[in-house]
Amino acid sequence: MAVRATVAWITPSVKIVAPVCVREQATSNAVSRNLKTMNHFIPKKLPLEETTGERLRQARQQRNLKIEDISKKINIRTEYLIALEEERFENLPAGLYGKNFLREYASFLKLDSAMLLENWSAGQTDSLADPFSQKIVKRHKFLIFPKIVRNALMIMAVLICFLYLIFYFKKIVSPPVLVISHPETSLLTADTSLIVTGNTEAEAEVKINGVLVLNNDNGYFSQTVNLKKGTNNLVITAKKKYSREETVTRQILVK
Repeated sequence: MAVRATVAWITPSVKIVAPVCVREQATSNAVSRNLKTMNHFIPKKLPLEETTGERLRQARQQRNLKIEDISKKINIRTEYLIALEEERFENLPAGLYGKNFLREYASFLKLDSAMLLENWSAGQTDSLADPFSQKIVKRHKFLIFPKIVRNALMIMAVLICFLYLIFYFKKIVSPPVLVISHPETSLLTADTSLIVTGNTEAEAEVKINGVLVLNNDNGYFSQTVNLKKGTNNLVITAKKKYSREETVTRQILVK
């Protein structure tokens, strides 16, 4: 009876211990397989972040485009496009022109121009954060004086033109100079005729009592006027095409 009891006690123990050993061995095998798999794992290299110029150049090369051809299509000089790819922003025009060149180039290559501008600006130091604006600041003091001179010259040119127009208009509408040489004043005479002479401007039209009188290239004129007994009023006028009329009168008394 004692032997049977012992066997019965040992047998259940074997049944309980065996499954535990199997699980431990399976776990050990799984760990070994994982270690072998990890030994064959090759880590991938993460690409470094591309710069603005590299993105432009790679996008152009992927499309098999030449800088010269792009330059003709977007009307930006070749050296400026090369400067953008090489990130020589100091060689670009001052102010917003340089940024506009970058924006136009990126848009042509189907890139996000806003992101490129933002990424480029973020990578600069405070002193070089915006070379386009920096060039404006450097040149600002040199541009002030030429700008003042240029504005002053423009104002002077406008004033001169304005004064010339005033003078020219005044000359057109002003009455011509009319000088009567003979008779110098009103007079008393016994003659029934009188020679009237004088000078005026060459382009002026001269009339004596409404009768046209010819004058020469120097404006000199001479005309014989018939008189009647008593008082004779001579009205001499001179007038240019668009001017007012100049009038001189003489009173001649015939005995």
